[in-house]
Amino acid sequence: MGLNEFTTQLSNCRLTRIDLDLEHYYYGDGEFYVSLTHILDIGAPFPEGLRQYLRRSSEEESLELLTMTKDRGTKLHRALEHLTSGLELYLEDYPTVYEKDALVSYIRTLRFLFPDNRLPKDTRTELLVADSKRKVGGTLDIKSTADKRRLDALLAGSTALKLENDELVFKKPLIGRKRLVRFVLDYKFTGRSAYNHKVQATKYRQMNNLSYTKEPKANYAYIWRYSPKHKLHFDMQDASLHRQKKVTPAAFNRIYTTALEYLGGFPEPPELVVFPDSVRLFGQVTKKGKQDVRPIA
Repeated sequence: MGLNEFTTQLSNCRLTRIDLDLEHYYYGDGEFYVSLTHILDIGAPFPEGLRQYLRRSSEEESLELLTMTKDRGTKLHRALEHLTSGLELYLEDYPTVYEKDALVSYIRTLRFLFPDNRLPKDTRTELLVADSKRKVGGTLDIKSTADKRRLDALLAGSTALKLENDELVFKKPLIGRKRLVRFVLDYKFTGRSAYNHKVQATKYRQMNNLSYTKEPKANYAYIWRYSPKHKLHFDMQDASLHRQKKVTPAAFNRIYTTALEYLGGFPEPPELVVFPDSVRLFGQVTKKGKQDVRPIA
């Protein structure tokens, strides 16, 4: 895996994302930026369903579940990114029914959302975004344009849609005129959609609009969650609403303040340790980054 860097000139800063093994870090105009997900992990409310599970399980069981869920989510996030980028996936690389069904469900969703069998030209995936005022960086999953009627049908789920010949179709004919809207979408592979997810997607939308001021603004933010127990195998939610109340960027600001209070201030930049691409017991000195492997003889 090693170290990879991606730099983008945004409207509000020059943002660099550093991928180091399974972790990633952000730097804006040379300064360390804390990641949006890190702030939410520290300052946001803990999902109640997960809290109840952890209360009933041992420390070993809890750690195993959290590790498995994170690894599976990371793998499927990458898979959906590849699919949206037009790459072909081989299902032998996704051995579980959960993984295969998640991929198929996502393909059905996008085929329904884009009936012309192609993504709009303005579709972007894995897009770097930033809040330069608070020094927060992030990577949103997908930004695109679609017919609001089709987005609303996905929100309505099985009341508006059904599966027919392995494709999503309307239960009733479309009403009204086509209305194209700009939106961001965040993928999730969790047991339920939490308040934190909505705050995250809402903040992504705001950061996108701050970072790309020369592009049309995204007016909507959605969460797509794979749900094997759901009749259509997915759940789609509007990130701006939680229990019929509005979720605004101010919600993130409160969480941000809480996280920094807990951390005792803005976090220090991490020490990035880069291991060599390969090692051997005997041989020449291999040096890369701050990690040295020296020969014994």
